[in-house]
Amino acid sequence: MNERIDDITIVGGGSAGWLMGLFLTTMLNKGESKVKVTLIESPNIPTIGVGEGTVTGFPRMLQQLGIKESEFLRKSDATFKCAGKFVGWNLDAQGKPTTFYNPFNVGGYVGGFETGYYYQKYGNAPGASSFVDSIMPTQMVVENQLGPKLIGAKDYESPVPYTYHLHAHDFSRQVANIAKKRGVVHILDEMLDAEQDENGYITALNLKEKGRVPVKLVIDCTGFSGRILQQVLKEPFNEFGNHLLCDRAIPIPHPHEDPKRLTPCTTATAMKAGWTFDVPLYSRMGTGYVYSSRFISDDEALDELIRHIGDESLRERTPPVIKMRVGRVRNTWVKNVIATGLSAGFVEPLEASAIYTIEMTARMLLTYFPEQGIEQKTVDRFNEVMNRMYNEILSFIVMTYYTSNRTEPFWVAARKDIDLPDTLRENLEMWQSFMPSPHDVEGKFLFSHWNYIYVLLGKGYFEGRHFPAERFLVKSDWMHFSNHIAEVKRQLKQKLPSHYDLLNAIRGGR
Repeated sequence: MNERIDDITIVGGGSAGWLMGLFLTTMLNKGESKVKVTLIESPNIPTIGVGEGTVTGFPRMLQQLGIKESEFLRKSDATFKCAGKFVGWNLDAQGKPTTFYNPFNVGGYVGGFETGYYYQKYGNAPGASSFVDSIMPTQMVVENQLGPKLIGAKDYESPVPYTYHLHAHDFSRQVANIAKKRGVVHILDEMLDAEQDENGYITALNLKEKGRVPVKLVIDCTGFSGRILQQVLKEPFNEFGNHLLCDRAIPIPHPHEDPKRLTPCTTATAMKAGWTFDVPLYSRMGTGYVYSSRFISDDEALDELIRHIGDESLRERTPPVIKMRVGRVRNTWVKNVIATGLSAGFVEPLEASAIYTIEMTARMLLTYFPEQGIEQKTVDRFNEVMNRMYNEILSFIVMTYYTSNRTEPFWVAARKDIDLPDTLRENLEMWQSFMPSPHDVEGKFLFSHWNYIYVLLGKGYFEGRHFPAERFLVKSDWMHFSNHIAEVKRQLKQKLPSHYDLLNAIRGGR
């Protein structure tokens, strides 16, 4: 297809469609060359609003899109997120559940060696309770329910790295309004079918009311159904059931126990057959159970979730059971169709990677934009990059399950009945002798080697092991570093406002 691409058609709304629309119309229309962006949205398909967490890099994206942080926080019911908190994913020597954090900070070096080696040799810094608490202020900020920035600070500026929790539906509406103001053409209509040329390229979409709409480049945001890439172009969907066991989710929004106590982290608590997420929004809590239907029934899962929340009255709401299609399409770009969001794949919500994959699809399209027409070498490179991204996300999440030592049947199966991705298997063998290094993480997209160190040290994976690098460490260097971090924590604890007060100040005192 050698035709110049100056017209992009997005099929499907929700977070995927509208974020793609805003990203493309903003970034492609800064210069002289203009690209028309049209979004076709069905009036009859509700959006799925389970994922309410974001990951590192999301604030940068908002800033690049010209969205004021204060406006985003107000209109998306958002709060700050400084880490993921994992409760009960592993047990200590006495069989008691342990807790660890996966923060957004870089772990740092002392004397040229990762701080993880010092922690392995010398243990917690004085006054600290974990590896993360020993090397950065994030755990202190979370446990004291502090905001990550000062009241009155500029947008996106803070002494503690953060991202956000958001209300998915509110965020979609906010992004949609901005996108339409910036020129995205919105068509509210039902897609009936698609026309193809002799080479299989989509040439037009037939809509129920508007009729035939010619297209050049199509972004498929039609959700799990994958109406264009999967149904029309017949691109295979690769299930991840051999890697990950969870296939269902029950979400329940509910009131805060204390609206003034907003913890700036997502909490993932291990359960009998999966895990629960607790996401604090400004107006309410978002809690849900992600589980495997092989090991627990829907009714049993709801019972366990209700007990976790501690509010029997929530049962009367008859919360929905969402069947997750865990996996991804073989290629996200085929012919002149690119899939993103649930149309492209869904690993699972453990690391809140769904919105990140949408952002990366948009960024990769900017990098490999077919200005002079679609060439197969461009499509191949795009798919290669996206494959690495999905493989990285998959490996990290599989690792989090696989390294658990819980004894319930689900958790045993998560270790013994799954296929380890080859790269992860090789890394886990290497990490018997060395801690994760930058050279071990192939994709370098969402998870750095530090994230592996945080999780594995937090789980006690390296307990009882000695690494060659420990021979070269000096305790006084570790103590000097620890004293510096302790002083940073002391100052931040004095200066930072509570998370609730910070959000109120940003929202204008309401």
